[in-house]
Amino acid sequence: MFFVRQVGNQCGLHAIQNMFKSAAVTADELHEACESIHKDTGDEMHHHETFGGDWSMSAMTLALSKRGYEVQRAVISGIERQWSVPEFESLLADDTFRGMIVHQPMSRHYTCIRPETVDGERALYYVDSQSAGPIKISPRLAKRRCLSQAYAWEPFVVRGKEMEHVPPQDDPISIHRGVALEDARQRPRIKPSADFMRDWQALTGSQNEEKRNKTSQQLQTFEALTRDNTTASAAPGILDM
Repeated sequence: MFFVRQVGNQCGLHAIQNMFKSAAVTADELHEACESIHKDTGDEMHHHETFGGDWSMSAMTLALSKRGYEVQRAVISGIERQWSVPEFESLLADDTFRGMIVHQPMSRHYTCIRPETVDGERALYYVDSQSAGPIKISPRLAKRRCLSQAYAWEPFVVRGKEMEHVPPQDDPISIHRGVALEDARQRPRIKPSADFMRDWQALTGSQNEEKRNKTSQQLQTFEALTRDNTTASAAPGILDM
């Protein structure tokens, strides 16, 4: 299964990519969406984007809309949280249903819920870029989480055409079920050059020699002080005279 693991504060981007099962949407598109919001509304850029990412839901919605996708809020918040879109069973039967972006404002995090067909069965999977990978979730539990005041999930249904597949970057990536799994043992080992190792050993050797000399000087000073104190203790004091 497609799964992109989180880097920095880019959970919003990874939620979009994990939902589409494609890395077609990029950080540049989200940045351009932030610029559009600033230009059209005057709202400051830092309200929608930080240096490391952390995009606002408004920026993510605009970026998806520019690609032709419909984004609809699934829960209306009020005295009670109300479901405002078709039930998950109906969404699963909709060929245009791409999934849900789930904003978790309490933890300043984004995840997603996406449809996935495994062994001929179409089901929902919850995908958190900070976790080990996609987890199957029942429609009942997914809806209960979305409506729960305790979780305070803010889900947004995304509909539209299937996104063109773009594989994620080699780093970071975790693709399950044996499709592709990078093994750290297969990575080429980089060995420093002989010149570097010679200079490094000379440097560490001189540093160790300085430490030894300093320790020796401290020891000699301590012995001298101890010897002086011992001599002074042995001499008669004023009260003894």
